Amino acid sequence: MISVIQWFVRNPIAANILMLALLIGGITGSDSIKKEVFPSPDINYVNISMTYLGASPTEVEQQIVIRIEEAIADLAGIFKITSTAQQNWGQVRVEVVEGYDVKAVLADIKSRVDAINTFPPSAERPVIRQQLWRNMLLWFVLSGDASKSEFKRIAYQVRDEMPLLEGISEVKMYNWKYDEVAIEISEQNLRRYNLTFDEVANAVRRSSINVPAGTIKTEQGSIQIQTRSQAYTGEDFADIVVRSRPDGSQLLLSDVADINDGFAEQDVEFIYKGEPAFAFEVKISDDPDLFAGTQSARDYVEAFNKTLPAGLKLEITFEFQSVFESRFNLLKDNALSGLALVFVILMLFLRPLLALWVVVGIVTAFAGAIWALPHFDVSLNMLSMFAFLMVLGIVVDDAIIVGESVYSRQHEGLKGRIAAVKGTRMVLAPVVLAVLSTIIFFVPMTDVPTEVKPFTISIFFVVMFCLLFSLVESLLILPSHLSHMKPEKPSQIKVLQMLERIRSRFSCAMESFANGFYQKTLIALLQRKFSTVLGFIMVFAVALSMFAAGWIKSEMFPQVPEPFIRVSASFAEGSPYRYSVDLAKHFRESATRVSQDPELLEQNGGRPFINEINTTSNGNNANMDILLPPPEQRDVSVHVIRDKIKQQIGELPEVKNYSLVSTFGGGAADIQLNLYLSSNDVQVQQSAVDDVTRTLAAYEGVENVRSNLDTGRLEVEVELKPFAQSLGITTADVARQIRQSFYGEELQRIPRSKEDVRVMLRYPKEDRQTLDTLDEMRIRNAQGIEVPLDTVAKIHLVPGTSKIQRTDRVRNITITADLAEGFDSTVIVTEMQASYSQQWQDKYPGFKLSTDGNTRAQAQFGDNFRMNFLLAFLVAFSLFAIAFRSVYEPLLILLAVPFGFMGAIFGHLLLGHNISMMSFFGFLACSGVVVNDNLVLLERIKQLREKGANVFAAVKQAGVDRFRAIVLTSLTTFAGLLPILFERSTQAQYLIPMVISLAFGVLFASTVTLYLVPCAYLGGHSIGQRLKQLILVIKQKLGLVNDQKETSASGTN
Repeated sequence: MISVIQWFVRNPIAANILMLALLIGGITGSDSIKKEVFPSPDINYVNISMTYLGASPTEVEQQIVIRIEEAIADLAGIFKITSTAQQNWGQVRVEVVEGYDVKAVLADIKSRVDAINTFPPSAERPVIRQQLWRNMLLWFVLSGDASKSEFKRIAYQVRDEMPLLEGISEVKMYNWKYDEVAIEISEQNLRRYNLTFDEVANAVRRSSINVPAGTIKTEQGSIQIQTRSQAYTGEDFADIVVRSRPDGSQLLLSDVADINDGFAEQDVEFIYKGEPAFAFEVKISDDPDLFAGTQSARDYVEAFNKTLPAGLKLEITFEFQSVFESRFNLLKDNALSGLALVFVILMLFLRPLLALWVVVGIVTAFAGAIWALPHFDVSLNMLSMFAFLMVLGIVVDDAIIVGESVYSRQHEGLKGRIAAVKGTRMVLAPVVLAVLSTIIFFVPMTDVPTEVKPFTISIFFVVMFCLLFSLVESLLILPSHLSHMKPEKPSQIKVLQMLERIRSRFSCAMESFANGFYQKTLIALLQRKFSTVLGFIMVFAVALSMFAAGWIKSEMFPQVPEPFIRVSASFAEGSPYRYSVDLAKHFRESATRVSQDPELLEQNGGRPFINEINTTSNGNNANMDILLPPPEQRDVSVHVIRDKIKQQIGELPEVKNYSLVSTFGGGAADIQLNLYLSSNDVQVQQSAVDDVTRTLAAYEGVENVRSNLDTGRLEVEVELKPFAQSLGITTADVARQIRQSFYGEELQRIPRSKEDVRVMLRYPKEDRQTLDTLDEMRIRNAQGIEVPLDTVAKIHLVPGTSKIQRTDRVRNITITADLAEGFDSTVIVTEMQASYSQQWQDKYPGFKLSTDGNTRAQAQFGDNFRMNFLLAFLVAFSLFAIAFRSVYEPLLILLAVPFGFMGAIFGHLLLGHNISMMSFFGFLACSGVVVNDNLVLLERIKQLREKGANVFAAVKQAGVDRFRAIVLTSLTTFAGLLPILFERSTQAQYLIPMVISLAFGVLFASTVTLYLVPCAYLGGHSIGQRLKQLILVIKQKLGLVNDQKETSASGTN
């Protein structure tokens, strides 16, 4: 390696060509690298969904879900089965074992499900597909005042045209209402005309039909015969003959029924800026080009708006490109600020030209990484961009160590190439080992849960390539440039003279500090080496105790206030839809009043602090989405706005579930706790849920405890009486006629306006909204005899449920609670399970209480992280042990790693942040940096001892000699990250925990390198010498040593 370094020093053109190649590669790579907001994760899921119109959740569970679960449960490659049954629809979600071929599992599942022949005849065919991931590109809305048919025509046109644009693969419509032809006949008309639903249904099916009748082959050619009498509109169906009378007159469908041709009965309404609207979600293509896709959509919307009729408008409401640009600008600004701070710090202590070459080296390393990333299918995304900022403080270390070593050799009087080669050779081993160990400490990022892995892999590859190219630049390019530095000469320019005086003062001050205060304190601590080591251990124990005692809370992901507020509320299942409409209106009025609050407007400098207020009512749910300006453009916090809105909304006693969310994945208090209660015994579920919710609510900090076990919905059960059998009426007859009357019978599906429009036959809507209709309903037998329903069947009202959830073929119920700030969900759940779990299991057989996905993932991540970090620690130890041919010195090198964690803990406590997964990733980065400093120090001790210095003098002098390099690496790492610590933007808040761990860990670990490592080295040497003497004495006692030389040798050193 030395010969390669010497060759590049002697051939500066080669070094410049290599640097230029890396810079050009970075420029070309920046064009070819994929750009996306988030990396696309691998989705190991297969979804089986099935529609069973008119069925209750219990029927869907029994007739659909359980049959699918039982059919596929024993297939290889299935990790977990999660199922949902709700009204009209059921889904089974299969999680595939990591490493299995998802397509093979999909084929096996499809084969098993297709073989099921016991599905209800009225259920639709199962849809089986692999869940695919496509990143979202943007959202837009079509709003305004227009007829329903015009609205839908335009919406379909947009949906069909946009996926043809560059960079767009899929457009989904939300808040959508489908067309339906409803033929509604009252019980009175059925009796008046002596009709049955079956007779009407058969009449429609016979008349509304297209039938191909073959061809006539003539001499002139073939002629197709076609019978065309299919009805397509309400007017067409109105003319259908239901019955022909003996007198020749006809009973038309319009005579007995009301025919409504319009939207299906879907309780959904979306209001955008006070107007009805449809919402659209646009997803990026499989070959992501965020900028091209966004620009295509912008151009399309601009052009399409010119063709719209008056009153309608197509408007983009949110672009993910803005998120990408915001993060890119944030990191670019902070990187430039950090780079400037690094340059200033280096300028204060090193020669300006040396500082310049160090900064150029950082740029070169980044360019090399950008060139390499596309070849490993790593995109430029929000995580990889942050990795560049994080690694800024790491890659500068190599250049500083090499540059400072060369500078010191020049300061000693060596010149040109000799100083460059010797300075590089002196730190070659520690620099190479530091890079390898840092990469090793980042390897645990590659072994994380599947959902997170694409994000952490991006960080790992950026760090690895930046470090490798930094090594190339520091060892091959930088020495060549430094070899041409001439001895410093006084400048004739006054400004440069002033800067030189400032630099000289700082440089002298650091040198004086190192030879003065630092050397004196180091000597004092070395003389009390064991007390010093014990003191550091005690401080470390205090830090761990603070973490274990809960002074610093932990969470899976940082709770970051987003620039939006979502208000959600739901009534009991089956509540009138108008309740949801009225509540959505109340939400909108409350938020509007807050937006006009004089106090908040004054606090925000008269600027609006709410951009948009949008509401949706859907079934028994009412939602409001409020979009706020970014935090850096707003002086009113999201929490203040949220609390004001909550105050304006007031109490909602009639609402079953109610929450205000202002963080990603949060709840009313922005922190949620979820529990899963599993039991197949339906009879004890409610009692068990009551016990758990009551116990959970008693804990301090727990608010708004609720479950998804909705028993507020009533179901009607029909039991056949013996009298029915005498009339030849069966349970199937009763069930079919009740279904025809209330849900309706689907007569046909007709293709119209890009939809399959259902033609439904049933009672009028007003008759289907009251239980009195059941009392008046007639059941008809095969002979046409009609009897009241209550004479052939008993009617029971029983509690029902709105949704049934199952995990691994067992019913489970989700219990959710909001946590006040400062409370840890893991602590509460662990304590509750330890105190009550066994008691509940004894009381409710088959009862099982488990934590939610986040809590389980947090525990799993903690276990994996500890194991992988220990493995990385052992690999790094082995690497150092081989390089140093020692066991003790590698322990000293790695001694700073746990103390870096101590610094991370104190940093989080000082700045008031919880420790999250991002914090641990920052700690990994810190581990690599602090090892670098220890390597440099121990390498210098080794060099001094080889020159004949005694151990005390070598340790003392090594600390002084390497003081500048250690301090500069710590200061530049901290300075490079400092700008983002004070960043207010939303994007920065996700990154700050990682930055805190790295920045404060490095600062604390530097103290360990400068004081603890020298004391531990000296203490270890002292213990080693005493052990040698003790062994020698034992040998002498045993008569194993006769040579006086051995005795004298043991006292040497």
